[in-house]
Amino acid sequence: MKRGLVLLVLLCLIVVTGFAKTYVFEAIPETGLAKTILALEKLPVFGTVFMIGAHPDDEDNGLIAYLAKGLHLETYYLVSNWGQGGQNEIGPELYEALGVLRSQELASARAIDGGKQLCFNAYDFGFSKTAEETFNNPDWDKETIIGNLVELIRTYKPDIVLSRHAPTGGHGHHQACGVLVPEAVAAAADPNMYPEQLEAGLQVWQAKKLYQAGSGGVRVNTGEYDYVLGYSYNQIGRIARGSHQCQGMAGSLGTPGDAFSNYKLLSSTVGMEETGMFDNLDFSLKAISNGIAGDPEVISAIDGMLLELNGITSSILAGFNAMDPTGIGDEVLEGLSLVREMIAFAAESNLSDNNKELLVERLVIKEADFLAAAREVFSTKLLVSGNDSAIVPGQSFEVTATFWNLGKEVIDKAELALVLPEGWTVDKESEAFEAINFNTNGQAKFTVTVGADAAYTDAFDENPISAVAVWEVMDTSVWTESVADIRVVPKVSVSLDPERLMTTASSSAITRTINVKVQNNSKEAVSGTVDLELPAGWEIVTKDTSFSLGKENESKSIQVEFKIPANAPLGESEIVAEAIVDGEVFNKGFQVIAYPHIETKNYYKSSVARVAVIDVEVASGLKVGYVDGGLDINTVYLRQMGVDVTELSPADLASGDLSKYDTIVIGMRAATTRPDIEANSARLNEYVFNGGNLLVQYHKTREYLGSWAPFDFTISSNRVTVEEAEIKILVPDHPIFNWPNVIGDSDWEGWKQERGLYFPSKWAPEFTPLIDTDDPGEDIPAGSLLIANYGKGTYIYTALVWYRQLDYLVPGGYRVFANMLSLPKVK
Repeated sequence: MKRGLVLLVLLCLIVVTGFAKTYVFEAIPETGLAKTILALEKLPVFGTVFMIGAHPDDEDNGLIAYLAKGLHLETYYLVSNWGQGGQNEIGPELYEALGVLRSQELASARAIDGGKQLCFNAYDFGFSKTAEETFNNPDWDKETIIGNLVELIRTYKPDIVLSRHAPTGGHGHHQACGVLVPEAVAAAADPNMYPEQLEAGLQVWQAKKLYQAGSGGVRVNTGEYDYVLGYSYNQIGRIARGSHQCQGMAGSLGTPGDAFSNYKLLSSTVGMEETGMFDNLDFSLKAISNGIAGDPEVISAIDGMLLELNGITSSILAGFNAMDPTGIGDEVLEGLSLVREMIAFAAESNLSDNNKELLVERLVIKEADFLAAAREVFSTKLLVSGNDSAIVPGQSFEVTATFWNLGKEVIDKAELALVLPEGWTVDKESEAFEAINFNTNGQAKFTVTVGADAAYTDAFDENPISAVAVWEVMDTSVWTESVADIRVVPKVSVSLDPERLMTTASSSAITRTINVKVQNNSKEAVSGTVDLELPAGWEIVTKDTSFSLGKENESKSIQVEFKIPANAPLGESEIVAEAIVDGEVFNKGFQVIAYPHIETKNYYKSSVARVAVIDVEVASGLKVGYVDGGLDINTVYLRQMGVDVTELSPADLASGDLSKYDTIVIGMRAATTRPDIEANSARLNEYVFNGGNLLVQYHKTREYLGSWAPFDFTISSNRVTVEEAEIKILVPDHPIFNWPNVIGDSDWEGWKQERGLYFPSKWAPEFTPLIDTDDPGEDIPAGSLLIANYGKGTYIYTALVWYRQLDYLVPGGYRVFANMLSLPKVK
């Protein structure tokens, strides 16, 4: 096949799918006849809906399913960000890695509810309380974000825009989206706004209706049952919602019956009087020519062909026989040919460039619908795979493309080709086949050589190789595209452990160790050396940093000792690792983000470790037990501080000798994964009564009950999101602020993301609040750090986000945490 034809085919695909990522997550049985019927029902429909929300999980999944699977509209969920600033209830991914995980959970949700996923590239910097606070963050520059949203509106041209948020109430990101969406809808229709987009080829676009989630308007019943899928749309949405597992969503099916989505109309170009969301809108095939201006004869001809096409689709649906889907194949191909005739007619017409472009764009979308229907009706499938799924620049490997005919009609001929990135080569352009009969295939094997400068396949990149089959049946050409599960990786990947390292200030030189992991991702043996770039004055102690890796996927961790000079300057710097192989330098590694409910992705990181010298002391001889729930890595940082830490198992909590620990720490939200915390709460209280120091980090409401403590308290949703919020010390002479580290104002500076969250709002009189902090203009109870004496010991509950401060190497976070741990050693 000619490369130009391949590119034309892919261009058509891009128009239809855009940035949508698809992952076949088979929770809904949308295969076989169900998939065929949905493809056929989409043929007489034309229309697009945008649903816009702030975060992953802010979508209305039931409504997406109703729009996409019930009404067969092109339905997109636009999210402002990937949720990088949130929490993770299933694994260790945080920040950028969490954004990758949540992006793929969105993709899995869309594979179930039928929508497509877009992002308008704001950033989740953490919880905020107002739109003003959100827009003050440089990652939410209002003009830039509106421009991103306008570009998507002008690209995909929605008829309806659904805003999930209002300008007031709720999360600050929600409020910001409530402000942005109406402004973006108006700006997209204004030729004076973002003219550079118009110069680049986009056109202004006016959405016909803008809605905002909330009561007082129309209701859409997503509880309607779908006979083809066997569920209501609300049930499908509930299953899709369960894809957001890192946010604690289980995805229960729920019960059948009415379920309503409520939206109120904010603006409309087709009248404000309505009884339903879809009043005064045309989603028939006639919508393809609606708004197209120009020569009346051209418009009339197009309308005539659309009327003919509508008749064909009616005949297709009326004539469909579940026992013989191929029986309406000739009519599907007739409709496909007519759409192509319309595309050619429109392209050669005397319409203005803008009108011609818009009409052709719409017809190409409808062509894709008929192509999808043809693939299903004729039961064809294209599979593509490589003999290596992780390939390196310069590597040659084999790719196999197999085109199956599973239907009753003979495929007259087919041609298979690969589409490759620029700079890659393949041994043959294509391979042709004649007469592929029922239940047989045409298979082509290609030898591909990766470009020497090929980019690594990052988490938000599409996989680089796809196969295209152009096949002919009943004298009509159809094409199918399939993406190979193949990713480009470095020949040698390099990573550091730990990636964040703190060391205590010292008047004498000290030696520390960092592990450099190198992995061979190539087919051949590799050997080389590891080098570290250290802060000024630091020096490598390890003399031999060589490595030899004999086979693919073999790895080695090289312990490199380095010396930090006496009185090293306080502050943060970097350690950079490199692997040198045959003169080539490698300085990237990747984190594999893999869970059963998502598509596996590689998240790339430079082989850089952040390192901080911090003036912090801990009590001598301190022994700490840590109840780890898997949601923080604080034990790593405590050991770096010099603390003797033991991670306590359920058996330790139930029957171990707790008295040997000066302090026991309950990890952040550990009770969500450690039910033994509740089961052994009386034993932990006994530990406190006998002289222990129990330090409990924050939990959400209902995750940890104050009744488990020696004295009761109530966790609320109160939080302080401004990192710089004033800290008022309520008991200045308390040891937590004085020993072994004297805490001053500077210790509360440089905090990351927020002060704390889920503060207790009520507590027993035995508790003493030690600090008070509020967001500007608020006055919440001072529950962020509570302490109570019980018997000979102390119980501390703290809702400050210590895990983020330790993770970001914030000096004050270490110093205050060290004091809380050291409390039993106070003289």
